[in-house]
Amino acid sequence: MNLSLSLLSLAVLASLSAMPAAHAGAPADAGTLDTVRVEAERAKKSTSRNQNVTVLTAADLDAGMANNMEEAIRYIPGVSVVDMGRFGDNGFNIRGLESDRVAITVDGLSLGESVETARSYEFFRGGRGDVDIDTLKSLQVIKGADSITAGSGALGGAVVFTTKDPADYLKPAGNDTHVGMKFGYSGSNDETMGTLTFANRSGIAESMLVYTRREGHESESWYDTTVDRIGVGRRTPDPVDSTRDNLLGKLDLQLDERNTLGFMIERGRARNEVDNLSRVYSPGYLERRGDDRNDRDRYGMRWQYRPQNALFDSMEAQLDHQVTESRGLTTILAGSGCPGRTVPCLRSENRSTEQTLDRAALDFSKVLDNAGARHDIVYGLAWQTRDVDFTAVDTRWTAAGDIATVDQDPRQVPKTDARNWNLYLRDSVTLMEERLILSGGARYDRYDYSPTVDATFVDPTGSVRDLRFSAPSWQLGAEFRFLPDHAVWAQVGRGFRAPSVADLYSPTGSTVAFDAITGAQVQFDTSSSNPELDAEKSLNVELGYRWSSDRGQLGFSLFRDRYSNFIETVITAQAYANGYRTTATAPIQYSYNATMPMNAGRVTVKGAELEGRWQFSDAWSSRIAAAYSEGEKADGDPLESIVPASVVVGLRYAPSPVWNVTANLTHAWGKDADDAYTTLADGTRGTPDWVGKADGYTVLDLVGSWNVTEQLRVSAGVYNLTDREYYLWQRVRGIYEGTNTLYGYVNEQGIGRYSEPGRNTRVTVAYRF
Repeated sequence: MNLSLSLLSLAVLASLSAMPAAHAGAPADAGTLDTVRVEAERAKKSTSRNQNVTVLTAADLDAGMANNMEEAIRYIPGVSVVDMGRFGDNGFNIRGLESDRVAITVDGLSLGESVETARSYEFFRGGRGDVDIDTLKSLQVIKGADSITAGSGALGGAVVFTTKDPADYLKPAGNDTHVGMKFGYSGSNDETMGTLTFANRSGIAESMLVYTRREGHESESWYDTTVDRIGVGRRTPDPVDSTRDNLLGKLDLQLDERNTLGFMIERGRARNEVDNLSRVYSPGYLERRGDDRNDRDRYGMRWQYRPQNALFDSMEAQLDHQVTESRGLTTILAGSGCPGRTVPCLRSENRSTEQTLDRAALDFSKVLDNAGARHDIVYGLAWQTRDVDFTAVDTRWTAAGDIATVDQDPRQVPKTDARNWNLYLRDSVTLMEERLILSGGARYDRYDYSPTVDATFVDPTGSVRDLRFSAPSWQLGAEFRFLPDHAVWAQVGRGFRAPSVADLYSPTGSTVAFDAITGAQVQFDTSSSNPELDAEKSLNVELGYRWSSDRGQLGFSLFRDRYSNFIETVITAQAYANGYRTTATAPIQYSYNATMPMNAGRVTVKGAELEGRWQFSDAWSSRIAAAYSEGEKADGDPLESIVPASVVVGLRYAPSPVWNVTANLTHAWGKDADDAYTTLADGTRGTPDWVGKADGYTVLDLVGSWNVTEQLRVSAGVYNLTDREYYLWQRVRGIYEGTNTLYGYVNEQGIGRYSEPGRNTRVTVAYRF
């Protein structure tokens, strides 16, 4: 990315120049002047103070009218959502690392692993699980390695969700009842939603139910017309009917001053019905439809004990059971290749995965304050087991409608039991009258994998077997307040990602050839698993500066993240001295290429980030946030998943608590071909087909809210106010140009369906009794 860091320097200078406009005596507006770095209540036990953390509260998410994760993090530079087409997003991208390399937890519980079959066919991808925005108390984005907080996967960072509790809706004390309703509409995907909330405190019992229903369609592109209705030239997105239901229930019993016992249940159901018009072609696919479902059930129990004894002030014991199921059913009306050679005929590809996670955890906290030093100590241990299962059933019908064949395909991964236990300790020491804060922590994880090799997962290579490995991680940090409003900070941390079941046990295969001298059969592996895989690791180094006063905050940081042991599928050559033939008359060859996952990759990512907020007067406030990063692989090629630099500038006018309006201007730079290529075997550069489409953009959003009464609140927003046509790099980088509809290729017209929505509106109405 040919972008000088001087751009960020100019942004800093421009921001600093605005500060004198603030009047020192004016009060801060708590609704607009949130801290740059905040620690959520339940996440406080793990997160380090000396790192780059952004927290969005429930109020922030409501103010932004976020309906999904992409909308929730749209104003956090350096963070994006990975959109994968038909099956939606598959996690977050933080500083160029994405998917399973960014940890995601809900109330301390990890979401599922990714499981995918042949991406180009787009028959199936098992998502990591769905979390509904309206159930969240906070959404915490941690940039940089922090496996102590989130465990495996926190290489580039982590996203930590904390769900709401009954107390969030009730008065601090005494019996109370809350009933709330929220209704909304989003024009970008024609979605309507409704949320009903009930919370109650009666004596020692606090209870809560939050139910959300969403009904929508495909996310729009900038275009609303298309010349080609089907195939590679379809310019508008494929039609989608989407429904989502989510229920969160909690019951907390305040047994006495020291003991709280809590129970929870969460059930999420998501369904997308897709008319895959862009993949229809004659005579092969006359029709193609998808019926995709993602379900997540979670049950939990929590005990909080606050004895304030010598070993700990508080203890939290947590038991959780989570089941994540994903299914992709693709139904095709085929015009060729039919049983009996009579056309047309039906065929279906039914793929599904189920992941069951059981977890038990103990977390302790202790505060020691003596001799001018305060220690905030947290420590704990956890045990969990994750069962991963995958099935694939292919059904073929005759033209007369009779079932011709039902085949159970080999599993994409074997049924696997993955067990893990871990220990962690972190201490934050406050010295010199709170001017110096030192922090340090360590964590140790142990993993045991037990796959099942049976008729549905055949392993001719003999490489699939039980595996065991361990992964230590650590973190050190310091913050020094050299002036009352000014501080510098530094952090260094080691993160890791344990190999997933898909990494360890991808489908294996072999082929038979013939010895060139004796003619005897010889067997070569075509693909095999690698029992010698190590955990991926990251080393994050970050330096930062913070200015904070009653009138505003400013934070600036420089970081360098180095990743090692990247797991990649590589081609290995199997030498054969005698030489072999694939057939009796084929030429003699002396090596056979096979694929195997290996710890082959090394990547370095570096960059800078800026965030600031100012309260100019009682009514006016502003914000700025910017991020720039660049990544390089060991061979000198750029890391293509790096998102181009961006900056967000916001201006808010809130003359009273009754109403407010905010303008957010987002500018993103384009992706250069020099920053998105792979060096090919012949020494030439291969670049993504549509890198030129991600040429940067400037988008203006306008949002506001009106408290009609104390009970009724109306919010509205206009997004992409200037109706700009633009493309996100993270969406187009995996799209190929061509005429092959089967693999999802597009032409110059068809790429239009991957453009972002034009001008669109959102409205929400919330009422509480």
